Amino acid sequence: MQSNQEILVIAATDSELGAARELLGKNTRGIRIATTGAGKVSAALTALELVQEKRPDWIIQIGCAGAYPTSGLHTGDAAVADLEIFADEGVETPDGFLSMEDIGLPQAAREGELIYNRVPVHSPSAATLESIRSVIGDGPRIKTGRFCTVSCGSGTDSAAARIVETWNPLVESMEGASAALVAWKNNIRFSEIRGISNMTGNRNREEWEIPAACEIAARVLATWVTMEEASP
Repeated sequence: MQSNQEILVIAATDSELGAARELLGKNTRGIRIATTGAGKVSAALTALELVQEKRPDWIIQIGCAGAYPTSGLHTGDAAVADLEIFADEGVETPDGFLSMEDIGLPQAAREGELIYNRVPVHSPSAATLESIRSVIGDGPRIKTGRFCTVSCGSGTDSAAARIVETWNPLVESMEGASAALVAWKNNIRFSEIRGISNMTGNRNREEWEIPAACEIAARVLATWVTMEEASP
């Protein structure tokens, strides 16, 4: 990545950006940091406003997220998206969930390509991921995989199980796919990094570890950005 390219780092809340601001530094050229607000609509609207104001070359969503029980992740670990999914866009029927593709309703189009529930993203190569792991160290796991975006979080075991059965994802958030769709529509590279603050399923807010999740997400972000800036 050329050093003169513009990077936009976004998160739903300001608290999710604190560690990133510290690691990236106040005087980092070419990086803009902004909050979008929580949820799909706020993420999409703010991302679009930022794209229109100053078109970035790369948008990176960070923050905390819940990991699904089948992901192999735990609190304090990190995940990087290799696909964004609108997990609950569709129709619930007596026979099960029907996706937007099942019912023939695309959410966006670009040059003949249609987006239904799945939004493509930019993820690190296997070599880059191993380099990131080497810099971060042996403590937290760092995995790539599918990210699900929902309007209603999986706060019960049964809700989490339904998402896993349909999409087989790593983590769940309420913003990623929306921001990714804005980036895709505008032909801008998009990535998402989430630290794991909790597990999806029966909600137990006392066990959440949000600061640790935001810190590991910021460390992965800073490491990846530094590597990309150093590459030819």
